[in-house]
Amino acid sequence: MTNAVSATVVLQKPDGTILMQLRDDGGGNRIPFPNMWNFPGGAVEPNEQPVDAAIREIAEEFEIAINRADCKEIWSYTHEHASRDHIFLCPVPADTVPIMHEGADWAWMTLAQIADLELGFDQKKIVLYLIEVK
Repeated sequence: MTNAVSATVVLQKPDGTILMQLRDDGGGNRIPFPNMWNFPGGAVEPNEQPVDAAIREIAEEFEIAINRADCKEIWSYTHEHASRDHIFLCPVPADTVPIMHEGADWAWMTLAQIADLELGFDQKKIVLYLIEVK
């Protein structure tokens, strides 16, 4: 396990659908979990708060501005690539359209659809948590 800290974002529209990101193949570089669907997010940079990392990652990857006050940490867990992965639930308006800058694809999915996917970064734990608290 690494000592890295991560921030993962459950970006949710009013209808309950959640933004998922299809990771690319790494373009010749080795990356974890290539060509797999995941909740978006990334590493927390030095001197950065996890919520700020969540906001930054969504802006960088999808050009979506998240309101910091609306973004709430709902849980955290550990996995092979992070000593602590902070999970944020962040609501967005119904008309939010991602402009993809990272990954191979994106899709708005229901929690049931996400539960049927094989996810990297041990993110099935996030799905189980979301199902449990619903």
